[in-house]
Amino acid sequence: MPRHVDQQERSAEVTAACLRILERDGLAALSVRNVADEAGIAPASLRRLFPSQDALREHCLTSIEDRVRVRITALTSTGRTLALDTLAEVLPLDAERTTEILAQVQLGVLSRTDDRLAATVRRLDTGVGAVCNRALGILADAGAIASDRDLVDEADRLHALVDGLAVGHTWDPGARSPERVLALVRLHLDGLRAPRDP
Repeated sequence: MPRHVDQQERSAEVTAACLRILERDGLAALSVRNVADEAGIAPASLRRLFPSQDALREHCLTSIEDRVRVRITALTSTGRTLALDTLAEVLPLDAERTTEILAQVQLGVLSRTDDRLAATVRRLDTGVGAVCNRALGILADAGAIASDRDLVDEADRLHALVDGLAVGHTWDPGARSPERVLALVRLHLDGLRAPRDP
């Protein structure tokens, strides 16, 4: 009798296979057949879940979004540390997050000529913006942002910094260590505080 495979477990296996293929072989190799082989699933079984490459690409991005949300929800720190920990979940600070960002960059480039994928990529970008807003809200609640700061402008600046660090690391992982990436974000956040009286 075949082992019953939980849908959530199968989805996680497919996501992991997609990310491994994107990291190792690139976007051109992300096909239903290749993902089935990588995940050890019969191609016909995978096609029932994801009948096309489009569905597989959409699943990959949506899964990354879900993974980030779960990690952020699980954070238990508070104050400034929580703000930094929240931003850390969308930065390339370990192999898992670096692979997620690499996948987003590759699929993001494809979305420029694929309207169906473009909506999902925009949603992920909006999600990064929401992470930045959340981090700033945490800092504001902790009194760690000067009162004269425009939080809309600051959220855009922070989003640009996070995107720049993420994409820069994707193109050249050796350019900055994960510690340096996090230190730059910390430096930026520190600059949001009111200056001390001389």
